[in-house]
Amino acid sequence: MDFITEAFVDTGRLLPLLALIYFLVAILEYRYEGRMGHFIIRLGAWGPVAGALFGCLPQCGFSVIAAALYLKRMVSVGTLLAVFLSTSDEAVPVLLTVPGKAHMVWILIAIKVVIAFLAGTAIDFFLNKRTGADRTGNKHTDKCYQAALDEHKGCCSHSLHDRPSKMKALFWHPLTHTVKIYIFLLILSILLGFAIKTAGEVMICKILLNGSVLQPAIAAFIGLIPNCFASVLLAKLYASGTLSFGSLVSGLCAGTGLGLLVLIKESKDLKDALRITALLLAISISVGVIIQSVQSLF
Repeated sequence: MDFITEAFVDTGRLLPLLALIYFLVAILEYRYEGRMGHFIIRLGAWGPVAGALFGCLPQCGFSVIAAALYLKRMVSVGTLLAVFLSTSDEAVPVLLTVPGKAHMVWILIAIKVVIAFLAGTAIDFFLNKRTGADRTGNKHTDKCYQAALDEHKGCCSHSLHDRPSKMKALFWHPLTHTVKIYIFLLILSILLGFAIKTAGEVMICKILLNGSVLQPAIAAFIGLIPNCFASVLLAKLYASGTLSFGSLVSGLCAGTGLGLLVLIKESKDLKDALRITALLLAISISVGVIIQSVQSLF
C-alpha cells in the first residue's frame, strides 16, 4: 500500500502552488473574461488570432463562450477552432506544479497558440465564410452576446452569464476548483500507482503505445472527453513519462473542456458540429504525430 502513501505525499506537495495558480487565474478571469467575447466578435476576420491567444488562458469558461457565440453565428468556424485548439484547460496549472516539467508549459502554450492561429486562419480562408453578425458594438450585438451565454456554465458549474460577487469569483470558485483538481490528481496518482504495482510500468507503456506514432491518436480521443478530468489525466501521464510530448500536444489540442459538449448538444445542425469535431480531431492527431516523429529523430 506504499503507492497510496506516496500519492498523498506527492499531491500534498503540489497543493499550495496549485491553489496559488487558481487564485491568480480567478483574478484574471474576473477582470477580463466578460470583455473577451465582445472583443473577439468585433475583430471579424482577425478572430482566430484573438481566439488562439484567449483560448490558451487556463480558465474554464472561454471555450464554452466561443461555442455559444458560434451557435449564434457571431464568430467564424476558424475562430471557434482556434479557441478549441488553444485551450489547455487544467493541464497548465497541473504541469506548473510538477518539478522538472514546469518549463515545458511555455513551450506547450506557444506551440498550441501557433497551431490554433494557423489552423483557424487557414480554415476561414478556405471556407471563405464569415459571420454576418453586427460587430459595430450596438445594442443588438450586446443583446445577442448576452443571449449566447444564457444558462451556460463553466466546468466548475458557475454561471458565465451573470457577473458573480467578488467573494464567489475571487475566493469560492478558485477554492472549489483547487479542491476538485486536487481530488482528481490524488485519485489518478493512486490508480496509476496501483496499475504500475500490479501490471508493471512496461505493460502500462505498451497499453498506451508509448513510442508509437499511434499514441497521439489515443491521446486525442482522451482529450475529446468533455471534462477537465481528461486534461488532468493527460498532464499526469506526461509527467510520469508514460505519454510523449507530441501525444500531450495532440490530447490537449483535442481537449476543449465543456466547449465541444455545448456545441454538439445545442447545435441545430448536427452535421456541422460533427464536421468541426472531425476537423479538431484530424488537426490534433496530425500535429501530435508530426511532433512525435520530429522528436524521434533526436
